[in-house]
Amino acid sequence: RDQRVRYFRNSSNLGAAPNYNKVFSYARGKYFKWLAHDDRLLPSYVETTVAALDEHPEVVLCNTIVDYIGPTGEPLGTYKTPLSEAGVQDPAMRFAAMILPSHTCVDFFGMVRRSAMEGSILHQSFSGADKAFLAQMALRGRMLQLESIDVQMREHPGRYTRATRTSTNKLAWHNASLAGQRDIPVLTLYRTYRQLVKTEDLTAEQRGSCLRVLRLFWFHGWNSGRLLADVLSVPFPSMVGRAFDIKYRLFGAPGNFHRDY
Repeated sequence: RDQRVRYFRNSSNLGAAPNYNKVFSYARGKYFKWLAHDDRLLPSYVETTVAALDEHPEVVLCNTIVDYIGPTGEPLGTYKTPLSEAGVQDPAMRFAAMILPSHTCVDFFGMVRRSAMEGSILHQSFSGADKAFLAQMALRGRMLQLESIDVQMREHPGRYTRATRTSTNKLAWHNASLAGQRDIPVLTLYRTYRQLVKTEDLTAEQRGSCLRVLRLFWFHGWNSGRLLADVLSVPFPSMVGRAFDIKYRLFGAPGNFHRDY
C-alpha cells in the first residue's frame, strides 16, 4: 500500500545480470542499491550511507564494513574490503585498489550515486563482472567505506559461489540465455578493464597510470592461476570449482575475514 514501494516480477528466470540491469532501468531515485535476497541490512544502513553521499558529492559509491553471518544469523566474522583504499583523488590508485587485491566484491552491493551509474556497464554476463563494475565506479570518482557495520552478508550452501561448481553453471547463473555455453571469464574481465581505461573520462596522464596498473593484473590476486583454471574449464567444466577449493585451502579466504566463505 506504500506508494514508494514498486514490485516487479519477471515472467521467467533471466539470470543475475539481466535481472540486475532491468531493476536499475526502473530506478528513479538519487541513489541506487542492489540487495541480494539472502543478505540483511541493519536499520541504520540507508541513513548512514545516504548522509555520507550527501555530505561528499564527489563520492560515487559508499558502503559500510560487512558482518558475515551464517544460515540462521550466527556471526562468522567481520570483513573490511579494499574500498577503504579507494577514497583518494587519484583514479589510478582507486583503480588499483579494486582490481589488484583478491576480495569478495561485496561493495557491488553498496549505495551508489545513480548519476554515476548512468551509461556504465552495470552487471555484465560473466563471472567477475561485479569487479568490472566496481573498477568503472573507481575510475568515475572517489569511493567511501564507513567504519560502522550496517550490513550483513549471509554465508550458506545455496550461495552462487557455493552452488555453482562448473564454468557452464556459473555462466548460466549470470545469464540464463547463455545456458550450455562456456567462456574464459578472467580474460573477459581483463579485456573489460582495458576497455574501461580507454573509454572513461581520464586525462592522458591518468590513462597511462591506469594502464600501468593494469599490467600488474596477472601478478596479483591469483589471476594467472585463475586464467589457467578458466582455460582448463573449457574441456573440464568442473575445474573452476576445484581451483577455488585449492586456492582457499592454500591461501585462505580473501581480505581480513579468514574463515572459509
